[in-house]
Amino acid sequence: MSSSFGGTACFTQAVVEANKFFTVYERADGSGRQVLSLRSVMGWSSPETPVYERFYAGGYRSLRGFAFRGVGSFEQFGQFNAGGDFEFLNSAEYQIPILANDQLWAVAFCDTGTVNQSVSLKDYRAAVGAGLRIVVPMLGPVPIALDFGIPIAKGPNDKTQLVSFWVGFFH
Repeated sequence: MSSSFGGTACFTQAVVEANKFFTVYERADGSGRQVLSLRSVMGWSSPETPVYERFYAGGYRSLRGFAFRGVGSFEQFGQFNAGGDFEFLNSAEYQIPILANDQLWAVAFCDTGTVNQSVSLKDYRAAVGAGLRIVVPMLGPVPIALDFGIPIAKGPNDKTQLVSFWVGFFH
């Protein structure tokens, strides 16, 4: 149950996430790691879940190549993204250091998944792309991610976005 500003909402929601990282190569001193990361997320919500708590996809750590909340279950002739009661998202990303000090990385990725009103894999989306990870020592351990994603499979009303930008921790 959630309550804010005098209102209440009672609904059930379950989310399972799995991440796996494989070091493919590293220098003898332990730096210069090339890493393959895999990520899957599956979520389900009950039908009474309010629209602001439903599942949406698009953007960083979701489906790059699609706008933030640009993937969901569209209603009213594709004008309103009502979100979904089910999400299934997957990502594979390969990181390669460009600089010897491990402060600049190149990445290639493939993101796939769907958001639907019910448990199903219809309108399955996919995007591929490349990007950079920049670590600025003066900002501390907060990296910057800049990704360019291109949808290769999308739903009829999805909103796309070529560039995703993120400041914060990443995998």
